[in-house]
Amino acid sequence: MLYLGPFRLDAERLLLSVGQRPLPLGPKVVRTLLAFAQRPGEVLTKRELLDSVWPEGFVEEGNLAQNVYVLRKVLRRHWTDCIQTVPRRGYLFSGAVSAAPPHRPHAVRWQYLAAAAALAISLSFTLVHGAARSGPAHAELSANGQRLFAMGTYYWKQRTQDGVQKSVRYFRSVIKTDPGNARGYAALAQAYAIEGDYGYASMKKSYATARAIARTALRLDPKLSEAHAAMGIAEDLPGTRHAAREQYRTAIALDPGYAAAHQWYGSALVLQGRAREGFVELRKAAQLDPVSPAGLVWLSDAAYLSRRFDDAVAYAHEAADLSPQRPDVYVSMGLAYEALRNFSAAEREFHRYAVLCPGCRSEAAALLAHAYAQGGNVRAAATQLAMARTGRAPADPGDVALALIAMDRRGDALSMLKAAGPNARMAVDPRFDAVRGDGRFKKYLKLPA
Repeated sequence: MLYLGPFRLDAERLLLSVGQRPLPLGPKVVRTLLAFAQRPGEVLTKRELLDSVWPEGFVEEGNLAQNVYVLRKVLRRHWTDCIQTVPRRGYLFSGAVSAAPPHRPHAVRWQYLAAAAALAISLSFTLVHGAARSGPAHAELSANGQRLFAMGTYYWKQRTQDGVQKSVRYFRSVIKTDPGNARGYAALAQAYAIEGDYGYASMKKSYATARAIARTALRLDPKLSEAHAAMGIAEDLPGTRHAAREQYRTAIALDPGYAAAHQWYGSALVLQGRAREGFVELRKAAQLDPVSPAGLVWLSDAAYLSRRFDDAVAYAHEAADLSPQRPDVYVSMGLAYEALRNFSAAEREFHRYAVLCPGCRSEAAALLAHAYAQGGNVRAAATQLAMARTGRAPADPGDVALALIAMDRRGDALSMLKAAGPNARMAVDPRFDAVRGDGRFKKYLKLPA
């Protein structure tokens, strides 16, 4: 066991914890930190790190750079910036490493005094206002349960089909190891909800399974924030979205430090057309969990819809650094570049989206048609528009309508919108600014009551 500031690094299980809480980092990320911690104060070349972390070979330098990027964000969040890049040589780890837990007698003394002060304040408050209600303490997972939970969370956060399926297996193992603990059930419910939300399985079936498992979590621990957030995402469907938002708010009230609840509540607000409020919640989520690609993509989209275009580009780049193969990163990035009138950059990102998501080719074509038209390339816009309207998987009608508007075909655009009906995003999407003064589009660009 190694100790680095507030971190505990279990070299045998490849698990990094802050205090007693394991962090959801992949084994290769932890192994990268272990390589640094075993040789603090030394310059490690990229070759040495690659050989240490990937002894099996067959790895690109980009994987190492991504691991270092993730570690830097985690270390800065909880401790300090202690990984330095040494130009043309490699990296140097400057943090203090110990084989024994740090002994802090003064810290213990001050913690005692702080606890005594807090108790005095609590007692005086109770005398004036009456006893405050508090929820039950949450049972801790066993050591093996914590390890399985951390691994499941790592794979779940990837949001890939393989990652979500692996997370389901890990969370089932958590339940098997700790059958009376609500956290495993809450995490499993969230995994099934994501499986349905991302189209990796039947949405109806996955969400029904998620709700059933979330109810079990709530029976075991009705004050567990994760359980309410799990029920929220499982209910985030047409007809029950208000109930979902209530669950998110409850989850945040129970644990303001739970990043996923802020993320899901923020994304729900964005989908409701309340982009600025959603941006506030999503920014909190990113501050609490700076290595969540999904959270950063949503934050980028909320920044774009709030007309914070430079921020939207920056957040999208952060998400791409964490998950370069995630297609929707490049949609957010492309939209922000287009709003900044950097059309060549927008076109590049939309093309990248098409490559990473072959089944999204029609949608990518609709986005490209608008970008080309805005940039004055009418011929390329017409070609992409034809692809968007004839592809196997239909493009979003709103994006097709936007391309038509940009090509000065407002009548055709209006027909598209009439067939599709209004949605909350149109009301705040900057691309619709061109027709906000046109009375024919008014009812499609109003937020729903």
